Amino acid sequence: PISPSPRSAEDWLAHYRTLAAAAPAHCPTPRIPALDGHASKRAFILEPGAVRSASPPLIAVIKDPVVERFIVLAEDAQGCIHAQESGRFTPFAQRSLSSPFPNTRLPAALGATPAVAIVIDHQSVRPWLDLMSEARFQRLSESLWIAISMFTGMLATLFVIALLITRYQRSRLTLAYLAYIVALQGYQLQALGLGAAWLPFWPPPSAHHLLQAIAAGTAVIGLALLVIAFLRPCGRIRSIVITSVALSAGGFYLSAFDAEAYRFGAALLPLLALLVIVLLARRLRDGEPAMRWFAVGLAAALIGGGIQATAVVTQGVWLPPIAAFAFPLGNLVESLCWLIAILMRLKAENLSLQRRLIHEAHHDSLTGLHSRASMHARLVKALADAKSSAHPTSGLIYIDLGGFKRINDRFGQARGDQILRQFAAILGELGFEAEAIGRFGGDEFMVLMPGEAHWSQTEGAAATILARFREPIKIDDDSVLVRPDIGLLRISAEYQSVDEVMQDVNRALRVSKQLGGRRATPFEARMRENAEALEALKLALEDAIRTHQLDLHYQPIVMLESMSPVGFEALLRWQRPSQKSISVEQVLTVAESAGLLGALGERIIEMALAQIADWQRRGVWSPGLFLSINVCEQQLIDGRFLDDLHAGLQRHGIDACTLRLELSERSLGTDLDWSRLVLPRLLNQHILLGVDNFGAGLTSLTMLTDLQPDFIKVDRSLVAALPNLPRAQHLARIGCLFAAQVGSLAIAEGIESNTQLGTLRELGFEHGQGRLIAPPMSGAETADWLQLAARAHDQPLTERAWQMKLH
Repeated sequence: PISPSPRSAEDWLAHYRTLAAAAPAHCPTPRIPALDGHASKRAFILEPGAVRSASPPLIAVIKDPVVERFIVLAEDAQGCIHAQESGRFTPFAQRSLSSPFPNTRLPAALGATPAVAIVIDHQSVRPWLDLMSEARFQRLSESLWIAISMFTGMLATLFVIALLITRYQRSRLTLAYLAYIVALQGYQLQALGLGAAWLPFWPPPSAHHLLQAIAAGTAVIGLALLVIAFLRPCGRIRSIVITSVALSAGGFYLSAFDAEAYRFGAALLPLLALLVIVLLARRLRDGEPAMRWFAVGLAAALIGGGIQATAVVTQGVWLPPIAAFAFPLGNLVESLCWLIAILMRLKAENLSLQRRLIHEAHHDSLTGLHSRASMHARLVKALADAKSSAHPTSGLIYIDLGGFKRINDRFGQARGDQILRQFAAILGELGFEAEAIGRFGGDEFMVLMPGEAHWSQTEGAAATILARFREPIKIDDDSVLVRPDIGLLRISAEYQSVDEVMQDVNRALRVSKQLGGRRATPFEARMRENAEALEALKLALEDAIRTHQLDLHYQPIVMLESMSPVGFEALLRWQRPSQKSISVEQVLTVAESAGLLGALGERIIEMALAQIADWQRRGVWSPGLFLSINVCEQQLIDGRFLDDLHAGLQRHGIDACTLRLELSERSLGTDLDWSRLVLPRLLNQHILLGVDNFGAGLTSLTMLTDLQPDFIKVDRSLVAALPNLPRAQHLARIGCLFAAQVGSLAIAEGIESNTQLGTLRELGFEHGQGRLIAPPMSGAETADWLQLAARAHDQPLTERAWQMKLH
């Protein structure tokens, strides 16, 4: 009943205008519409004879709900001309029947001139025309209204679901799906004309072309955002997809001003679809279930578009009317499938996140070893196993990287983390059978041996660790030597909690450090007693500092030839009630472990400077004399000690050159960067540094040369061996020569016999100290000694008499 017309739409309009002008006088004057010269248009001849079996009137229908204009021209049996326009620009109420399809009622009886339908659209003309009875079309329209309402309602439901998902789990994927649903809903409302029919605030028909361009371009962008967020293209494909989307959307946007731009944007969609299919095919290889649902959704949209395209080619005469909505229905199925795919992806990501969180809760994020919490749980289990057996079960290896803070200070935090990761990796590759290996915190690691392992396996594992890390760790171009200190412990039924286990293994670890490090020390019961005694000593030292129980004694340093004093060493004394005194090394060690170095240093500085000021007032202190104070490396690293010293010198009016800081050579054997951390502070405050116990440590000559000490003291153990040990004499001579080369005083300490004194003179030593010359004395005794030394210096005494006078 419908066939394309060989005559153009313009010719038919002109012909019907002529017929209207010649129509009988009783006929109403028809309004023949004008054509848009830029829009596509086609004319079709309507031949209702084949469907006259139905009762009149007939309805001319175009099964394209988005066509812009649908004009029907007809002549009735009385010669009157009928012209009626429908289409997307025409509100539903102004159509012959309220229907999603544009439609026009034909006259009951047609004249000699064929009825003509003209289809006009700026984008494309789809020849989906049909003639049907009014009753049949009414039933079809009612079914379509129900289907469209359900379609729109489902899109609205999907929008609400997407909004809720985005509210509770905001991500790129959920936001992209929400944008896609919004764009799709907006496009359907505009394309089907539902927005103007249902929404009172919808723009008027004059803005149709602009709205259509915006809706089409936004729909492409919304679709592309979801595809990119879900498929996650990368590299060149991602760039091509983004470029294609931008060009296609831009073409649709520009179609508001130029119809050719719409065709350009539409032409890019097959390329975009091909890219998506290729990308999807690659992702399907991963076997992700969500990807299959995404593929099903994409297939539904492509099938819907294919059916609608087939309807265009075949004019849709043999397809059901629903084929006109094949592409929107495909989009609906696509939206549902993609929602399922997104929910499955979110579920998989949440499960992955939960697994990752569980893994992170039980594993250290830096090294990948078991975390502190995980090791604690395993220790709890090991304790429970120990209580259920008559024999000790697990062996515990507790490792601390000695001096790791200095490594961080020297190489930086990032390199320090690399060292920790490398240490952990090597620890896991050593091959001993461990129940668990974990990082307990900072630079502390733990190895828990299985319950059935013999104690010798625990000791063997510790020995393996020590042996492996005798070699440096390679980090890029650097070689870093780490020093593991190890404490060992048998986990037995006597322990009631993990805290007790950790206390005892820490005690064993501290003993390893005190013995010089790089060793493994098993815990023994006496360590607990020693630790308790040390804790009591810490409390006593804190009380001693607060109540001024500490005192300084002073031992002279003299020129060995003339026995003239050149300075003094301040020796800290703590005479505890009814107990023997404690050496300065013990006091400094206890103070450092108890965090009392600051308070102790402040007290020592005040006592020493006050004593010098007192000697100056009494007139016994000569300007050329100096006083040396024993310090530890931690005090020099902590700038507060030097600040307190500088403030004290200014407060008492004492020249900074009067004081010397005396540091044990053992402290110089560490990785401390003296040239960067310490020396600038000392030089800035004009404070000189001396080295004590030379010959007892492992300091390199290079470090001593860089340090440029004011004096070097040869250790008392070396001086004691001088008379009987030639090797000691060689070492002492080397020390004396080295001091001369670097411009330092060579001082022999611990001189207790004339034989030692004579040997030192023969070796070239010019300065020394020891009980043979004078023992450590109180401030008042030192003042008397100085007066005696001054008087004796003016008398021609023999060497022996001089020493007796000094005593």
